[in-house]
Amino acid sequence: MNKCPTIKEILEKYLETNGYGGLFSDECACETSDLFPCDEPQYDCQAGYKFPCPEDCGEHDWHIGEKNE
Repeated sequence: MNKCPTIKEILEKYLETNGYGGLFSDECACETSDLFPCDEPQYDCQAGYKFPCPEDCGEHDWHIGEKNE
C-alpha cells in the first residue's frame, strides 16, 4: 500500500517544483527545508522567494517574500 503524502510533503514538492524558497506572512518566514517551525501551517502563509537580507537588517541572512531579488 502506498503511503499518502502529508500536507508538508505536498507543499515542499510544490514550492521546490515552482522555484520558491519557502513561505512567508506578515509575522514570519520559513525556508522550504524547514517548513512549519511554528508546528502548524498558518492560513495567511504565502509562497515566496528567498533573497539576501539587506546589510542593515542584522537579524538574519535572508528574507522570503513576493519578489525574487
